[in-house]
Amino acid sequence: MNIQSLVLVAPLASVLAATMVWPQTLIHLNHNNNNYSTQEQVPLSTISLDAAARQQPHILAVSIPSGYIDGEIELNGRVLSHLQDRDTRIDLSPRLLRGRNIIKISGNYHPELAAVTVELAGPQTQIMNRTAGNGRLNQIIILEVQ
Repeated sequence: MNIQSLVLVAPLASVLAATMVWPQTLIHLNHNNNNYSTQEQVPLSTISLDAAARQQPHILAVSIPSGYIDGEIELNGRVLSHLQDRDTRIDLSPRLLRGRNIIKISGNYHPELAAVTVELAGPQTQIMNRTAGNGRLNQIIILEVQ
């Protein structure tokens, strides 16, 4: 069982300044092994920010109320943080570049039925996604900075 929910909170002015869809689409990742091949769906979000918004904090938070997470947060292929605590927070603003920024949040969590929350909060956007049910955390956020 895989449970996902979405909560979106943004003032009207923010909606005019930022475009976001969570999840916009699902990417299929293929895992190949000598003995089997599996496919999983990964939620993908796209958010557009203007350059001025990049100067303000954009906090990415990954949390689990009970249990543990073992994983990492990557930005443009570079590991920014390891997920090993119940609550990890990182300000993405100083690391964002003009153009496309790809954030990948991946790892494993236990117990499988625990809900893992991924939240991105900034002056133009606030998004939250909860995932539970299979013990795997795989999410991608694309920030387009103009």
